[in-house]
Amino acid sequence: MKKLFLLFFTALTFTIVKAQTYYYNATSFAYKAVNSYGYWTNWTDWESCNVPIVMDYDNDVVTIYSNKTQIYKITKYIRKFTDSSGGSQVEFNFVDQDYDRGVMRLRVERNGNSQIYVDFTNIMWVYNVRRAR
Repeated sequence: MKKLFLLFFTALTFTIVKAQTYYYNATSFAYKAVNSYGYWTNWTDWESCNVPIVMDYDNDVVTIYSNKTQIYKITKYIRKFTDSSGGSQVEFNFVDQDYDRGVMRLRVERNGNSQIYVDFTNIMWVYNVRRAR
């Protein structure tokens, strides 16, 4: 699993260095949820943020230090694909700190902007991210 986790960052042009832990910073986020009628809402407007994100390749864990710390244990590589907007994406299954299961999508847009999507069955959010160090 560690090799797959490391491979997707190389494939998505994230800068890889010798360490096994990588640091990012989320600069903005948006979300959408399933409404009371069972339909997805539109994405919210982008909101500015300054949220540290740590990707630990040794343990296949992504930690997002938002108001409530989010811990995602990567359990399975799903696929790599090009989306309809021309962005490159890699999908993984995960289990979070509350034992909820979901899908994490790591995306690089055609313009080079990097994003992390966290998808559950009833809510999803996305962070725009930059390499911190």
